[in-house]
Amino acid sequence: MIFMSKGIYVGIDLALPNRRRTGFGSLNINEHTYYVSTLSTEEEIINSVLQQDSSLVCIDAPLGFPKYGINRLIEIKARRLGLRLIPPLLGPMRQLTMYGIEISGKLTQLGIRVLEVHPSSTLKVLGMSRQDFINFITLRLRGPLIRNEHEVDALVSAFTCLLHDHGCTEELLGYEGEGSLIIPRNNCILWVIAHG
Repeated sequence: MIFMSKGIYVGIDLALPNRRRTGFGSLNINEHTYYVSTLSTEEEIINSVLQQDSSLVCIDAPLGFPKYGINRLIEIKARRLGLRLIPPLLGPMRQLTMYGIEISGKLTQLGIRVLEVHPSSTLKVLGMSRQDFINFITLRLRGPLIRNEHEVDALVSAFTCLLHDHGCTEELLGYEGEGSLIIPRNNCILWVIAHG
C-alpha cells in the first residue's frame, strides 16, 4: 500500500481509556494551523483521526511487546543513544501497550499509516524543552490554547510525523514482531523548519 502525505500530521499521546488524559494533536502544513484536544475513549481517538483526514499518525506508546525479557531491542538501542523509554512490560505499561496495539491495528485497517514515537526523545534530540516547542509551534502556526502536557506531547508526536515525511528521522528497529521507534535526525531539522 502506498501512503501519500496530505500535509496533515496527527500525534496521539496515548493514555488508558476513560481517564480523559489522551492528548491529541495535529499539524496542517497547508493551512499553517495546529489543533489540540484531550480525549478519553477509543471511539473519540478514532473519530478525531478520521476528522483530520491524515494518512500518517504517530502514537506515543509502545506498539509491540518484547521478544525476550522486559525490554525490546528498541529500548536497548534507545538507551545507548541516551534516550530513556519505559519498558512495555513494566507495571501499567503492559495495559497501555495492549491498548496502543489495538488502536494502531484499527487505524491501519482504515488505511492509515501508524508509527511509534516518543516525544521526550524527540525533544531531547532537537535540544528543546516542552516550552521551547510550544513557542516554536505557536510562532509559526495558528491554533487553540495548549492546555496540558498531554496536548504538548501529542503535538510533538505530530511534528515527529512531519519530520519523518521529510526524511528527517531514523528508525530504531526491534526484533521481529517488536516494532520500531521513529526518532529525529538533527542534520536536516533546520531545512524542515524553514520549508515544512
